[in-house]
Amino acid sequence: MPSIKTLIRNLGPGLLFASMAIGTSHLVLSTKAGAQYGWVMVIPIILANVLKYPFFEYGIRYTTVTNTSLIEGYRNRGRAYLWLYAFITLVTTFTILAALYVVTAGLLINLFKVDGLSVSTIALGLFIFISAVLIIGRYRFLELSLKFVVTILFIALLVTTVLVLFKG
Repeated sequence: MPSIKTLIRNLGPGLLFASMAIGTSHLVLSTKAGAQYGWVMVIPIILANVLKYPFFEYGIRYTTVTNTSLIEGYRNRGRAYLWLYAFITLVTTFTILAALYVVTAGLLINLFKVDGLSVSTIALGLFIFISAVLIIGRYRFLELSLKFVVTILFIALLVTTVLVLFKG
């Protein structure tokens, strides 16, 4: 029987993958939609997951079978595919990061009752702090904190689900 520490260590890659899929919509919009529309929102959630799953599965299978990355696969298909991938990644990266920093800054302002600092200032501060941690080489710190946050979110999800099931 594996120890709890071994289990947690083995869950690491899965938690990191799951946390990369958690975005603003999962933290804010889906909870608001669930509160407003109730159980009817289960249908689009299941549908979205069913439609997204093949793409995640295909990416993993492709890299396993070919022993190359998806980026190498795009390059092998032709430079146009690689440039299209680079363009889409560049555009979505800045958009997604901006949204996440603004939402996180808003959460920090409301959670800690911060007065006198704008959302933009706090978002910039978060960006500088996280960038500095990565540049200094403390990726391990970010990885551990991410595991901690995802674990808390998972426990909160379980507790909330149980409460909703029994309290409506």
